[in-house]
Amino acid sequence: MTSGFPTADGGARDRRRSPRRRLALALLALLAASPAGAATAPRLQSLLKSARVALAGHVDGVVEYDDGRVAVLAVAADQVFRGSVPGTPPLVQVVELREGATRASIASGARGLFFLRPAARTSYLAQTLPPGSYDQLLADAGAFVAADSPAELARQRDILGRVLKSLTGPGLDAAAQRQLTVLLLEADNPLLVEDGAAGVADLRAPLSPDEGRALEAALLRSALPERVRLALVRSVADARLTAMVPALQKIDAPPALMEAAWQALDALGAGLSETTLDERLRDPAAATRSAALREKLQRDGVAAIAAVAPLVTRDASPEVRRAGIDALGALKQPEGLPVLEVAFVDNDTELRQAAARAIYSIGGPPAVAALERLATTGPIDSQRYAVVALMLIDDPSKTAIVERLGKTHPDADIRKLITSGPETHH
Repeated sequence: MTSGFPTADGGARDRRRSPRRRLALALLALLAASPAGAATAPRLQSLLKSARVALAGHVDGVVEYDDGRVAVLAVAADQVFRGSVPGTPPLVQVVELREGATRASIASGARGLFFLRPAARTSYLAQTLPPGSYDQLLADAGAFVAADSPAELARQRDILGRVLKSLTGPGLDAAAQRQLTVLLLEADNPLLVEDGAAGVADLRAPLSPDEGRALEAALLRSALPERVRLALVRSVADARLTAMVPALQKIDAPPALMEAAWQALDALGAGLSETTLDERLRDPAAATRSAALREKLQRDGVAAIAAVAPLVTRDASPEVRRAGIDALGALKQPEGLPVLEVAFVDNDTELRQAAARAIYSIGGPPAVAALERLATTGPIDSQRYAVVALMLIDDPSKTAIVERLGKTHPDADIRKLITSGPETHH
């Protein structure tokens, strides 16, 4: 849920609601807000510090209990990096709670890196499992890093050994740290590549041939999760690695990644030409037009409003119109208000709500003036939305306007709304 006006299921459903019901929902949504969370990249150093036992190994067998709700993995350790594992060969019993689990179950034969802590001492586990000593994976992302082959497991062991060395004694020198970043970027598992993205700042220009090849290959690996590729693109821009400009220019999908690549190119002084960007504004794919619209406004600011206005108000795709509305709100410039006023009276209720939020983002007397105009023009539903927004906007210049509308607005229900107040009226 986002702050602002409510989300409707569609025009037909919205029309079946009474004006009061629709306006009450608008009021509730306008007052609501929900902060967005941010994901952080998994860090091998953090996992090593948190784990009681950290090892590279494979699952030698799996025993299930309580109809498969719980499993115990017999993990044979090929190399122990932290803690101790008893037995010859070293073996640790790892508990997996499979009912309601948020990560995929680990099968017999799986190999990789395991970061473990003592298993929770619950009455359920005590009643379900045979007596013994058990561990379980850390709750952190990356607590099990799968290796698809013995060769990849060997790479992971090399990587974790280097990370462990970075945490002890004098740590790694600059050259060794750069080598570690290359190994991470070349790893098969996306979790390790994501750690490599966090280490790109260690590379810095000029890149060696091996570093350049590893980083370019990672940027263009389409099989990587989008979040990992986004992290790579942003790290290249932050590190000012202009040698990666040709690789960034090759990224043309998915839209969010392509847009991030454009922004990185801007930061590196090699942004798209105006001709190319204008061509993207006319691209058949709505997602590409949306990305190009945001890029145009971010790059050119107020000067781009006239060029993007037709897409914001008349594009055939609601996705593109919504992208433009949100981008104008993010611009926070009153020059965007005339376009947002046109979007506000759109028959698509969700776009009207987005336009109201964008007007709020701009704020101040110009936003109040825009809402005053909208309160007496366009469809009666949009007038009601405008009146609610005007009553709730945090700007003192609204007071006299609201009082006057309470006496002169042509719609009796809206006059009653204003004089009674939205809370008591509904």
